[in-house]
Amino acid sequence: MIFSAQTKEFMFKKIVFALLLSGPALCAAGGGNGEAYLHFMNGMVQERRGNYNLALQEYQLVMALAPGEVTVYKQALNLALQVGKLEDAARWAEFVVSVDSAAAESWVFYGNVKWARGDIDAARGAYEKAFALDPGNHEALYQLASLSSSKDQEKAVEYLRKYLELRPQDAPDVYYQIAVLYNLKGAYGEAEKNLILSKRADSFYLQPRYMLANYYETKTDTAAALAEYRELLELESRNTELLTHVGELYASPAVGDMAAAEKYFLLAWGLDKTEPAACFWLSVISEERRDFAGAAAYMEGSRALKDDPGSVLRLAYYYTQSGRYLKAVEMLEGALEKWPGNNEVAYFMALGYDDTGKTAKALELLKKLVAKVPGYAEARMQYAVLCEREGHMAEAEEHFRYLLGVNPGNATVLNYLGYALADRGLKLEEAQAFILKAVALDPNSGAYRDSLAWVYFKRGETALARSEITSALNLVSDDAVIWTHAGDIYAAAGENDAALTAYKTSWLLEKPVKRAVPAGKIKALLKNIPDNGAGDLRRSFLRSSSPGGIEFSSFAKVQARLRGKTFKLDAVLHFSPPDKFTLSVMGPLMVPLWKAKLSGNDMSMDALSLNGVDPAAFEYWSALVAQELRAWFAGEYLYATDGAWKAAGECIAGPEREVCLDPEMAWPVKITPLREKKFAFLPGNYFLKNRYLFPQTLDFKMPFVTLRFTLDREQLNFEAVNGLKLP
Repeated sequence: MIFSAQTKEFMFKKIVFALLLSGPALCAAGGGNGEAYLHFMNGMVQERRGNYNLALQEYQLVMALAPGEVTVYKQALNLALQVGKLEDAARWAEFVVSVDSAAAESWVFYGNVKWARGDIDAARGAYEKAFALDPGNHEALYQLASLSSSKDQEKAVEYLRKYLELRPQDAPDVYYQIAVLYNLKGAYGEAEKNLILSKRADSFYLQPRYMLANYYETKTDTAAALAEYRELLELESRNTELLTHVGELYASPAVGDMAAAEKYFLLAWGLDKTEPAACFWLSVISEERRDFAGAAAYMEGSRALKDDPGSVLRLAYYYTQSGRYLKAVEMLEGALEKWPGNNEVAYFMALGYDDTGKTAKALELLKKLVAKVPGYAEARMQYAVLCEREGHMAEAEEHFRYLLGVNPGNATVLNYLGYALADRGLKLEEAQAFILKAVALDPNSGAYRDSLAWVYFKRGETALARSEITSALNLVSDDAVIWTHAGDIYAAAGENDAALTAYKTSWLLEKPVKRAVPAGKIKALLKNIPDNGAGDLRRSFLRSSSPGGIEFSSFAKVQARLRGKTFKLDAVLHFSPPDKFTLSVMGPLMVPLWKAKLSGNDMSMDALSLNGVDPAAFEYWSALVAQELRAWFAGEYLYATDGAWKAAGECIAGPEREVCLDPEMAWPVKITPLREKKFAFLPGNYFLKNRYLFPQTLDFKMPFVTLRFTLDREQLNFEAVNGLKLP
C-alpha cells in the first residue's frame, strides 16, 4: 500500500476535524458529562505521543460510551492498521461500511483493511466503489494506483494522473510516483520527464532529484549526474555520503579528475574524519603521490578499521611503505587475534614479520598457512621465496615446482625458479628453459630479460648475455641488481667503460646498507686498470651520466633556516640550454613571491625585504645560489674534472669551482665557488631519470643561512633518454 506523506497528513487532519465536530454528540452520548469526549481527546494525545496501545484503549472506551459514533471507529481502525492489529481493524471496518455505506471514505478505510489482510480483489472493489460514490475522492484514486503499481503500471499512471487533477498541490509526489512506475516498466525516457516535472514542482523535494541523478549515472551520462548532485549539495552541503559519491564520480574512469575528486573527499573528511569512503579515497590519492605517511594518516581515523580486515591491511601496507614496520606488525598482530581465521591477515602478518627481520616467524606462519590452504598460491610463493633467500633451496624448489604443476604458464614462478637455479649454478639447462618460457610469456619484462642474461652469463655465453642485459636495461633502468649484473657481464667481455658505468649506477641506486657489493666490484675493476685509465673511466662516467646542458624543469619544495626560523615554500626551476635559467619561489596558492632570471652574462632578480636581513647580503647570496643552480644544470662543474683523481673522495679545483666526489667517486657531493669559500653547494640523494642521475636534494650553506631545494620526482619534466654508452 502506498500512502504519500501529504495524503497521510490530510487523512489524519480530516478525521481530527470530524471528531472535533462530533464533540457535542459525544458529550451527549456520555450523559452530558463529556466522558466520551475526554476519552477521545486523551486517545488523540496518546496517539500523537506514540503510545498506540493506550490510544486504542481510549478509542474503545469511546465506542462503548458512544457505540454509534462511526468517526471514532474510522480513527481506531486506521491506527490498528498502522500497529498491525488487523483483526480489530477488520471488525471495525465491517461496522463502518455497515452504518455509513454511502460515504466514499468508509469504503477507502475498508479497502485499506482488506489490502492489509491480503485480499487484493476486495480492496480493489472497495476503492472502486468509493470512487463511484465520490469521483472527487482522491484517496481512492491514490490507493487504486498503488494497488495497480506492481502488475499494471499504465493503469496506475492513469489513476495518478486523475489524482493529480484533484490534488494539484501534490504534484511533486505524484510526478515522482509516476516516474517510479515508468522506471519499473522500463520506460526510462518517461521516467526522466516526470522526475524533471517533480523537480520543477518542488526543488526541495529531494527523493526524485536523487533518483534523477542516479538515472543519469545508469545511462553513463556522468556529466548530467554530476550536475544534479552538485545542485543537491547546495541543499545538503553537509551530507558526507553525497560528498563522497560526487568525489567517486570525479575519480571514475569516465571523468578522471582526481583534483576535483580530492576536493569533495576533503569536504566529507572535514565533516567526519571517520567517514570510511573519504578516508579510503584520500589515502589512495596520497598513495598515488607516494605519500605513504599521509595515506596512513587518513586511514588511521576510518571507522571501517573496527570491522573491515581489508582496511586494516591497507593501513598496515601504508605503515610498511612509510618505514613504520613495527607499527604495521603491531596492527597486524591485533588483527590476527581479532580475526584468527582470516588467511589474508595471516599472510600479511608473515610479510610483516619478514620486513622486521623475524624471518623464522614468517616462515613458520607461511608454512602453517600453506598446509591449511594448499591452494593459496600467494602464500606458497612467498614461502618458496623466503626459503630460497634463506638458503633452503631444496624446499624452495619443491614449492616452486608445485606452483608450476598447478599453473605451468605462471611467468613469475618460471622466472624465479630459473633465476634461483642459475644464480647457484644449478641445473643451468633447465633453468634456461624456465626463463625462456617466462620471457616468451612476457617479452617486455626487464626482470625476465635480466634473468635470461644471467643464465647465459653463468653458461659462459657472454655475447648472448650482453644482448639480453642491454634489453633488460632498456626496459628497467632503476634496478640496482640489474645494473650489477650488467657490470659483471661487461667486465667479463673486457668492456671496462661500460662495466664501471654499470657498477657506479648500481652503487647510487642501491640502499646505503647494501652498497658494499657494487663498491667492491668498482675497486676490483679499477685495481687492474692503470691510474690514467682509471681516471679516464671516472671522467667518462661523470660526463655520460650528467644531465648537464639538457632542458629541464621541476617543481621543488624549498626549506630555508635563517636566524633560528624555518620557512617552507614552493619553487619552480627551469633550465633552457645553453645558459637560460629561471628560479621562481611561490607563496601560498602558488602566488609568485620572488624570481631570478639568468641569461648569458645578464641576471635580473626581484627585490625582497626580510626581517632582520640586510638587503644587500640577501641579494649577494641569492644571486650566488641562482648562479650555482644554473651552473649545475648547465653541467659547468664537469670542467673541474679534467685532472686525475689520486684518492677516493678527493676534491679537484677547476677554473671557477672546486668539485668533491663521494667516496666511490661516482658523483659530486660538494661544490664550492672559488671566489666564495664561505659558500657550499651539496647535491645529494641521487635518483635515476631516463638514465640520467639527478640529485633530489640541493643544499646550500652560507653564513647564518641554510637552504634546501627538494625536487619533486613526480613533477620533473625531462625528456632526454641516456644510452650511457652501453653496447
